[in-house]
Amino acid sequence: MKTIAKLLCGVALAAVVIAPASAKDLNKVGISVGLLGNPFFVATIKGIEDAAKKINPNVEVTSVSADYDLNKQVSQVDSFIAAGVDVIMLNAVDAKAIAPAVKKAQAAGIVVAAFDVSAPGADVTVITNNVKAGEAACQYLVDHTGGKGDYVILNGPASSSILERVKGCKDVLAKHPDIKILSDDQNAEGSRDGGLKVFQSLLTRFDKIDAVFAINDPTAIGAQLAAKQLNR
Repeated sequence: MKTIAKLLCGVALAAVVIAPASAKDLNKVGISVGLLGNPFFVATIKGIEDAAKKINPNVEVTSVSADYDLNKQVSQVDSFIAAGVDVIMLNAVDAKAIAPAVKKAQAAGIVVAAFDVSAPGADVTVITNNVKAGEAACQYLVDHTGGKGDYVILNGPASSSILERVKGCKDVLAKHPDIKILSDDQNAEGSRDGGLKVFQSLLTRFDKIDAVFAINDPTAIGAQLAAKQLNR
């Protein structure tokens, strides 16, 4: 996963610097991600930094966490504009509502690259196939439960990547009438603490849970901790 993350953002930055709108020197890069506590985003930031330094060893890279808060991310984009960055690498918290911030940055002459989550109007977009990722994860669960049982989905913030993973999972589960989804609407906030708290609640609510689909690694780790704490 970390290798994929680094490659993803290396490709995104490479696409940015060869775009006609970004022909100027790369001196400052701003990065805003959903949650810095997610190892995936730690790896993506490292990938961006490595790619940027190959272009300009003296480049200044600033990375910030939006904590899945749209208003916070918009404020971060404003700060990047004020700082005069050349490129904003954006992991949008809300794929639709971030559009005005993207437009504002572009009006200031900044190139915007969206990664992992689409952002309307971005100069460059690089994403993985999150539907396929959800399908693969839930097919694994199906194979290990014999195509039956009680499932829960630990959901997350309404970003396009998360919505697509959940869709892929549900598409697979829908093919198996002996699988029952007990819960799919609990937002674990994409974090370990969120996964722990939400899954503790679900384990208390349901006596029998056969499988869990979590939308990312931190959520899954939190769920695992909850299961251990409750001896389930």
